[in-house]
Amino acid sequence: MFGIVRYSFTIVASFCVAVLVGERAFAQAQVPHNADTGRDLYIANCSACHQANGEGLPGVFPPLRGSGVVNKADAGKHIQVVLNGMQGARAGGVVYVAVMPPFAGGLSDAEISDIINYERSSWGNHGNPVTAAQVAAERARPK
Repeated sequence: MFGIVRYSFTIVASFCVAVLVGERAFAQAQVPHNADTGRDLYIANCSACHQANGEGLPGVFPPLRGSGVVNKADAGKHIQVVLNGMQGARAGGVVYVAVMPPFAGGLSDAEISDIINYERSSWGNHGNPVTAAQVAAERARPK
């Protein structure tokens, strides 16, 4: 009888540990980005043009605050712009001729997703978060 109780306790304890580890892994998988890393990467790579407040420079660099691309549910265009850069785009009825450089060659998928998630969740924006896997998929698409 003692052996059954002893092994039952071991089995139950092992099950509880497995459940806790699984829940922690699941919770981490649900976090799409690191906000501090995203902010730091944004400041280092984007704020000189789009400004720390996301307002851009009128007529020169478009605002990210309130941007249709940033707030759109489908983040594909947003990801493509960060990966491949842009020039001559129209935003809010204004054509911006300044060149946005591509970041595909200098930043990883995770870094780009962190920047995009920072942009999509800052300054009142409400775009859906993206994952590094989504960035990788967009990176693999032909231009």
